[in-house]
Amino acid sequence: MSIEQIAAAQAFVNALSTDDEQAAKAVSRYLAADVTMQVGPREFFGHDEVLARITGMWPLTPVYRKATWPTPTERVDHVAVDAQMAPVGAGPSEVHLKFWFNDAIRINRVEHKNVIGTQLLETNKLPSFVKSCVDGALANDTPMVVAYVDDSGRPRTSLRGSVRAYSDTQLSIWVRSSTTGIAVAVGSNPNVELLYRDNPSRSTLIFRGKAYVETDAAIRRQIFDDSPEVERNHESWEAGAAIIIDLSEVGGATPDGRVRMKAG
Repeated sequence: MSIEQIAAAQAFVNALSTDDEQAAKAVSRYLAADVTMQVGPREFFGHDEVLARITGMWPLTPVYRKATWPTPTERVDHVAVDAQMAPVGAGPSEVHLKFWFNDAIRINRVEHKNVIGTQLLETNKLPSFVKSCVDGALANDTPMVVAYVDDSGRPRTSLRGSVRAYSDTQLSIWVRSSTTGIAVAVGSNPNVELLYRDNPSRSTLIFRGKAYVETDAAIRRQIFDDSPEVERNHESWEAGAAIIIDLSEVGGATPDGRVRMKAG
């Protein structure tokens, strides 16, 4: 192996892990005209197609940008780079690159393998890592989005900082008004969806279920008391309402795992 081959592999990594125009120009001269690139089941052919695939802003570019990319190393017949990704929900935990070269020391073959490290949990109840996301959403500056249908049949969304995991199959929300918005809407149409999104960790969770207003005084007090302090300090005990959502489906991914839940 030569210094030139190591430099070529490094230029490839620099282009793949950024959307920098100069990095794209730098790697271009290291790619053979007939280079091929295998990415999972897909194959890309030729200088221009491979260059386009590894430069610019792709869905995984933000993940690659935060990775730990070691210096390319020599193997028996190729150069390799084995990188560790920062913990993310939707994305690989490892990336493995292998490079082969022609006689002109141009890259003529690349194998690119993404390794998904977070396991998919198929379950009928909320896992603890999902509950933690829900309960910590407001403190994490990612209040959950709640979607419902109003009494005119129009979709509505709102940010809710009081969403909590109420049980293994339920969420709860303390809302500040019992006479407007979602508290009224679920009486005629109980279908709701909730979205949790934390962009830095690429965590996305989607919850679907049916909601109702809980009138039992003890449960109502429990849901109010379990709300974050800032929500309780809105002093909405008299005017507010406790909503419970019976979940039917939950799906998504966080750095702690992927989930596919179907209740019951």
